[in-house]
Amino acid sequence: MTREEAWELLTEYNQDEFHLLHAQTVENTMRYFARELGFADEEDFWGIVGLLHDLDFEKYPEEFTCHIRDPKVWKENDRYFMVLGGRLKGDKGAVLVYESENLKEWKFKHIITTPEAFGYMWECPDYFELDGKKFLSVSPQGLKREEFRFQNIYQSGYFPVKEDGSVDERDFREWDMGFDFYAPQTFTDNSGRRLLIGWMGMPDAEEEYTNKTIDEGWQHCLTVPRELRVKDGKIFQYPAKELERLRKEKTILDDEKSIVEVRVEVNEGFDLLIEDIAVTDRSFQISMGGQMLFKYENEIAEIGFSEIAGAGRNKRKAKVSELNNIRILADTSAVELYLNDGEIVFSTRYYPDREDLQLKVKGGKFRGNLWNLRKMIFTK
Repeated sequence: MTREEAWELLTEYNQDEFHLLHAQTVENTMRYFARELGFADEEDFWGIVGLLHDLDFEKYPEEFTCHIRDPKVWKENDRYFMVLGGRLKGDKGAVLVYESENLKEWKFKHIITTPEAFGYMWECPDYFELDGKKFLSVSPQGLKREEFRFQNIYQSGYFPVKEDGSVDERDFREWDMGFDFYAPQTFTDNSGRRLLIGWMGMPDAEEEYTNKTIDEGWQHCLTVPRELRVKDGKIFQYPAKELERLRKEKTILDDEKSIVEVRVEVNEGFDLLIEDIAVTDRSFQISMGGQMLFKYENEIAEIGFSEIAGAGRNKRKAKVSELNNIRILADTSAVELYLNDGEIVFSTRYYPDREDLQLKVKGGKFRGNLWNLRKMIFTK
């Protein structure tokens, strides 16, 4: 298909000026990354993919508004399925399910939504099976913010799907409790693992917090790939095993005095693993040079920042009945914290104002290891 043919097809099904501009913007973005990532010979192909990514934007059931987007397509047996995020008239989030035999002709099957309204819009849906159980992942917009839930302007989480294919808002569980996590998607690799990658950013959050890398011409990034597994009905997330290949020299942390201090380089990144935690003080804390603080106290886990490092970020919390272990992956401006083998995760950007940090762990007995990290290299 040529670019001219793709444009003709796009304008056959879409007339709204904004939708056409959006398609061209995505096309140009795809072309840029094709060149930057070494696929210049495929630039035209990826440009057409971007141009047509929302081809069916203006074709939807009449009970929906025009807010329908973010298709996820997968193959199951000999048929293809697609879920689309949507907004019903009356401001209720929902997912549309389609089926196809050839990836070209799609038949609308049904709608998935909750009995009661759960946000006005569901973005970035994903439907998958894990350990024999089915789940629907969505990024709802319009939820009322609470102290321990829905703390960001928008959320991302999943529903266990019932035997009749329905979901209930009371079963919703958030993927991540940090400041910067949205629009996750999962896939399976060649070994059958279900992996998740999320957008390490938050749309429309500029009035609350920002990213200092904007001054350098970019912002946002992706989380590391996370392996998913089900335990007691919950999905646990943990960094993919391959990330351990980035580890360099190891420092063993000695907790004889229930306090450990070690210096780490901000520009190098590190992988910290604290296990067999037994809280002996009022709270268990990990301080990253006063730039970021993790603390566990009275069955509440919390991350907080200095004014400079947070760039507007203050605190995020999660209820955790006990803390057995914690793993922290830190890059120059991104941190991911995994509690209890990934039962709870915090993802956040941060911007320390110094080149090295005094990492301090106190308030409990534990076994600990710290690794400096090599740079991640991407290959085709």
